[in-house]
Amino acid sequence: MALSRLNRIIAVVVLIFAIIYGWKCLFEARRPPCYTIDVKYFGSNIPTSSDNEDFSIKPFKIPFERSQVDDMVNRVSKTRFYEPQILIDNNLVNKSTYGFNRQTIEMVRDYLINTYDWKKTVQELNTFDHYKTNIAGLDIHFVRVTHSSRINENKEAILFLHGWPSSFLEYLDVARLLNSSSNTNYDLIIPSLPGYGYSDAPLRPGMNPTQMARIMQNLMQRLGHSSYVVCGGDWGAVVGTNMAQLYPGHVRGLLITMSAVVATWKHYLQLALGHYINPSILLDYDEQEFLVRRFNAFDFAKILWREGGYFHLQATKPDTIGYALNDSPIGLAAYILEKWSRWSNNEIDIDQSINSGLDRFTLDQLLSNVVLYWTTGTITSSMRLCFEYAAQISSGHDDKILKGPLAASVPVAIINYRNEILYAPRTIVRSKYPNIKLWLYHTTGGHFASMEKPREYARDIEKFLLQL
Repeated sequence: MALSRLNRIIAVVVLIFAIIYGWKCLFEARRPPCYTIDVKYFGSNIPTSSDNEDFSIKPFKIPFERSQVDDMVNRVSKTRFYEPQILIDNNLVNKSTYGFNRQTIEMVRDYLINTYDWKKTVQELNTFDHYKTNIAGLDIHFVRVTHSSRINENKEAILFLHGWPSSFLEYLDVARLLNSSSNTNYDLIIPSLPGYGYSDAPLRPGMNPTQMARIMQNLMQRLGHSSYVVCGGDWGAVVGTNMAQLYPGHVRGLLITMSAVVATWKHYLQLALGHYINPSILLDYDEQEFLVRRFNAFDFAKILWREGGYFHLQATKPDTIGYALNDSPIGLAAYILEKWSRWSNNEIDIDQSINSGLDRFTLDQLLSNVVLYWTTGTITSSMRLCFEYAAQISSGHDDKILKGPLAASVPVAIINYRNEILYAPRTIVRSKYPNIKLWLYHTTGGHFASMEKPREYARDIEKFLLQL
């Protein structure tokens, strides 16, 4: 009798848990996620009311200062290279084993002193329309590319978000290509993220990707766009993802070349099953074909170990390395170009190339980005984003948005390039981006695809727009 009563109690408890679980699966899972964000101010003086804020949009011209260039060339000419060099035997030691190759940086030094023309670059950049507007206490710089002859037509607004160590320069070729299209009237917005390029650096802590998302949403609203598409890679993909989470009613599409998934124990379990049991548990057939060789979870760990040192440094002591990089143009060039080399090639390409794989770009393209960091003095403030992101994760305050999915109403395009740093399996990516409309593979291209492969990138945008 007692046992029968216990069985009934257990049955009732199990039934209650089943009802609760079913309710969550059937109803709460369908409910679109709702995220919130703290409103922060990053300027020197906090306004007492919204009436004191400046909402104006002011034209801006990139300045050229001869004294800056003369000082840079003088420092470059006095570069003190390290000695001795490790001998390359192509067995234990290759060109890139110890970092950025000495012969490559000597070639860069030569080009900076004798050939590169920053004044010409500034003149070319000023053929674009540049603006600044104050948001959250910071002057935010952006480029606007649109058809001046089609002002009264409805425009397809696209926001392009760069990453590190990149800049707004990364998307200018794509903007030119899209703007030359006769099919669509675009309004292309290419900002410098806060702390990068010609945007102000924050004076207060807390400028993480979520806060940048709020600033970028304010920028688009100020430009008159209540609906727009966001494109980005690296930090731009993270900021764009946060925008789609926070403002799903405004972001009508998100195109990224790197997913912003914060790994959970479920993801690690999936990786382990794919590694130890069968790749098919983790990867679809087309993914296995794209990756060429068998999936190996240890490759992820190897890449993180070999390529993640910069992130740990910048996430803990960004200002310390900032002193050195802000004082040495060649040190800055080596630090930045090593990332453009490693993140655009595989190891074999780098070691077999005479210039560490940098021939995927022109030297003028690469050095314009480096000199932009140098003349604006923003390498330190740009690296602090790693610190703020790591602090955001460790605090747990924003766990909901960091680990939560986008609303299913936001269409997403994931563009995979062969030489991207890491490939994220679709089954994991889908947990963050439930409405993937486009999943494309490119057998060439890397982390900075919009500059390396601008035509392919522009075509992918046009393909995605047809899906919206």
